[in-house]
Amino acid sequence: MLVGLSIHTPPSLTPAQEERATELGPSLVCGCESPQELIDEAGFSGPQVTDVTARFRRTCSAWLAAMKELETQLRRELGDEDFEDELDQKESMLTGIDEGLLLRSLIISERL
Repeated sequence: MLVGLSIHTPPSLTPAQEERATELGPSLVCGCESPQELIDEAGFSGPQVTDVTARFRRTCSAWLAAMKELETQLRRELGDEDFEDELDQKESMLTGIDEGLLLRSLIISERL
């Protein structure tokens, strides 16, 4: 059995939307196949793919709120550059979700 989470783009994005998703999402977000294609290529079958984007958005929002609340301590521990990078990544992810360019899916499947 395989259980995992994937951040990916919706099908049929325009080239401009793919470029924007690439800017906002994790590395290679547009280079990956859909969750269904990934499961098929890995030799698994019968995947259950559940969209958990709304829940993931709440998680990203909570990360941002906590980072802002703990900014002084986090800057001391991480350093200014790493703190800013993390903050930018979380804000970009939220923007990508809000623009409909990034999705998060829970995938459950079994080996063929």
